[in-house]
Amino acid sequence: MRRAGEPRGTTSRVRRMKRAVAVVAAAATGFSGAAVIDALAFDAPDITVAADFGAPGDGLTRLVVSPADGAVTDAQLAQMQATPGVVSAQRLFDGSALVATQDLEPQDLSAVLPGVQVAHSASGTVTGGVVTDPAWASYGWNLQNNGANALGQSTSRGIDVAAPDGWQASTGRGIVVAVVDSGLQIDHPDLQGALWTDPDEPCGPADADADGYAGDCHGWNFYRNSADVTNGGPANNAHGTSVAGAAAARAGNGVGSAGVAPDVTVMPLVIGSGMSVDIVAGAQAIVYAADHGAAVVNASWISNGNQEIPILTQAIDYARSKNVVVVAAAGNDSGNRDTARLYPASQNADNLIKVGASTAADTVASFSAYGASTVDLYAPGLWVYSPTNDGGYDWISGTSIAAPQVAAAVALYRARFPDATALELKQRLLADTVPVGAYAGRSVTGGRLSLAELGSTSDEVSYSFTGMVTDPGTAAPTVTVNGDTDPGAYSATLSLGMEFNGEVMALADHPITLNGATVATDDTGSATFQLGSRSNVGPLVLTPQTALAQGRYVLVVQMLADGRPVGRAAAAPLLVGVPPQQADEDDSDGGTTPPADSSDPSSPSTPSGPSTPSNPSAPSNPGSNDPSDPADPSDPSDSSGPATPSDPSDSPNPSTPSDPSDPSGPAPADPVGPSTPSGPSTPSDPSDSSDPTDPTDTSDPSAPGPSTPPVSSTPPVRSTPPESSTPPAPEQVPGGIRPYDGAGPFRVTSISPYRVSVDGGTRVTITGRAIPAGALVLVGDTGRTTVVQSSTTKLVFTAPAMAAGTYDVTVFAPDRVTSDVLEDGLVYLAAAVGPPPADPDESADPGPGGGEPPADDDAVDVPQEFVGPNGQRLVRSELFASLGRTIWRLNCSVSCAGLAV
Repeated sequence: MRRAGEPRGTTSRVRRMKRAVAVVAAAATGFSGAAVIDALAFDAPDITVAADFGAPGDGLTRLVVSPADGAVTDAQLAQMQATPGVVSAQRLFDGSALVATQDLEPQDLSAVLPGVQVAHSASGTVTGGVVTDPAWASYGWNLQNNGANALGQSTSRGIDVAAPDGWQASTGRGIVVAVVDSGLQIDHPDLQGALWTDPDEPCGPADADADGYAGDCHGWNFYRNSADVTNGGPANNAHGTSVAGAAAARAGNGVGSAGVAPDVTVMPLVIGSGMSVDIVAGAQAIVYAADHGAAVVNASWISNGNQEIPILTQAIDYARSKNVVVVAAAGNDSGNRDTARLYPASQNADNLIKVGASTAADTVASFSAYGASTVDLYAPGLWVYSPTNDGGYDWISGTSIAAPQVAAAVALYRARFPDATALELKQRLLADTVPVGAYAGRSVTGGRLSLAELGSTSDEVSYSFTGMVTDPGTAAPTVTVNGDTDPGAYSATLSLGMEFNGEVMALADHPITLNGATVATDDTGSATFQLGSRSNVGPLVLTPQTALAQGRYVLVVQMLADGRPVGRAAAAPLLVGVPPQQADEDDSDGGTTPPADSSDPSSPSTPSGPSTPSNPSAPSNPGSNDPSDPADPSDPSDSSGPATPSDPSDSPNPSTPSDPSDPSGPAPADPVGPSTPSGPSTPSDPSDSSDPTDPTDTSDPSAPGPSTPPVSSTPPVRSTPPESSTPPAPEQVPGGIRPYDGAGPFRVTSISPYRVSVDGGTRVTITGRAIPAGALVLVGDTGRTTVVQSSTTKLVFTAPAMAAGTYDVTVFAPDRVTSDVLEDGLVYLAAAVGPPPADPDESADPGPGGGEPPADDDAVDVPQEFVGPNGQRLVRSELFASLGRTIWRLNCSVSCAGLAV
């Protein structure tokens, strides 16, 4: 098995296809519904594996020349170019120069250029790694998963980016994606019509647009300082071609498959060759892209060193000034980008999106890097069908192939929202991710790329919120409304919620003034204002005014035409007397409600919210930092020890690679407790599921286990002092709903009632979207429960008797290893008021946003109204409860598009 960076040798790859047809129904947007795909058949049954994208680099040494004062002069540039051993010299945007040499060292240039600083340029590596030719027909799972079109992977229908849905809004026509990579095979059949052409620069020796690049009619080669964007042909541009194909392969052209944005224009900017890139050249390419009309830049590469590279940081900041989004691959070393810092993936910038690789089983690919505060989201990155630089197709794995799908998605968002800022585009895209338990704690969003919301809101009104951070007193946020809608009698419904005791409730009987009219909110926190007849919904600026005390609020805006909602509503956090950073910190600990008056010790505090995910800093697969080995089927969460990849020739079916995320294999080790590697292991045939037990579990799986998980496997409980015996406030009455954000492995959305009696016996309901059959529940570290009902969306158990205090609730899968911790899930009251709530109606489904389950006839009334810290009337609201804690993750300190609700 060849490793990444080794030559291909005599290995041949079979790509000659008898048939490769993609039939797509045309519509106004170019697509209508799902693409209908014909099967592929290959000439040869033999499947070979290629582990790289060509030899690393071109053998030249690249140096950066920086004058002590000012920029490189024309004379200095000419002197460099005349120096023996210098192949090319080009200016950089920061005044320095990038010089490609034949084995020259810094001192060699310093000798001929007194007074300059010379250093080696920063090197990097492409983040692809796995290429293979399949011998079977199904493909395209990343675009639309039908449950049977993912190569060598366990999968289910719908685990995809929902590309056909997104195409209902846009296919990217007129949007430019800059692919900063190793070059492009511009004559590939599936990329015809994709190549960017500079309208101001004809091909030829002249620099017609005076940008310093003569003949850059289709882009520029910053690696060779020439206009050759093919980078010398197939020997060097394999990686760039596949990356471009994942973003922009054409649809409906009768060949191959399609990219995520099949009508975008690709601007190829060359910064490397084969498996190597030059980071300084990459920085210059980003600046070029921003200056020449690109909407988004794709960077499927990563630094070889862990030091931040100033010129790269400057280039990304420059792109932000031009309203350009940069998308970067997270890396293929299974590393934690929060701690094992590589760039640009560990860099923080408002316009930078970092992407990890997901599998068709909705797990983190074994090779993919992760990071709770650095990696923004995941996208398909295991066995993705993509064009190659010889006119054919390969199955590609790596964060390299995940990133361009996100870059293409950004292009679709840009086409749909042309006036949005780079930050707003990023926030929209991240807000629309699909939450998946496997990505929680390993990414910022805990989600996978999805275009479903973009497609479903193709006629949506767009919102931009500003002025959302203010001081106590009169708040006057501004909401800018845009959209292409029909004429009608328009109105706007403004809804205001306030956080209290960990919940966002409707702020009722509260006056709001808009356009000179004052309307008091109703029990849903809503007030509707008539705007008169309009030819369109926008552009329109709404500046409501209302008096607010210190706290965290939520503003929801819904436009209506002739009394009917137009598009979806949007919600945004309104912080009054609360700095944005404090709001973010509070949310990481579960959220706190600032007191209305900091001097008032009686102001209520907010209980902590959902649990903080377990520390993912340990590499998920310590035995494999190299994703280039397609025979490595190790699960990214398997800590049983280094995996030894087997030779594909030894596999009974070499045409179907082992699935690194196959759920039929060993169960993942306990993510909470430490694991002890058991040494190297040879993966078994993924089709053999006769032993699904955890290899680290020494217990007999056939032996009857306890009715609840062993105490030793649970996280420590956090308790609070007993409640006081003073007359009960509303929060001391049994009942209540505690919402969760659905980010854990079981996607829990609520627990109710969460205030229960110390005597036990209360029936408690947990709602979610992925609760495992046969789930078990533990309260604290000793409270064993009886589960009376379990389904995918609802788990009902009887609360045990416990001492007064606050306890975490842990839900376990039947394997007693996988768990979801509901932080502060139950509050035991020292003196219950009235009988405990009765068993909820088991036929009711409170839905993903929670909601109080209906009670039997003998149940106590659960309070629905509360008095806020300053006498506000607060009413429980399904709308505001459905926002969970996701709303506090939006940063609207400058502006934001809000959260679609």
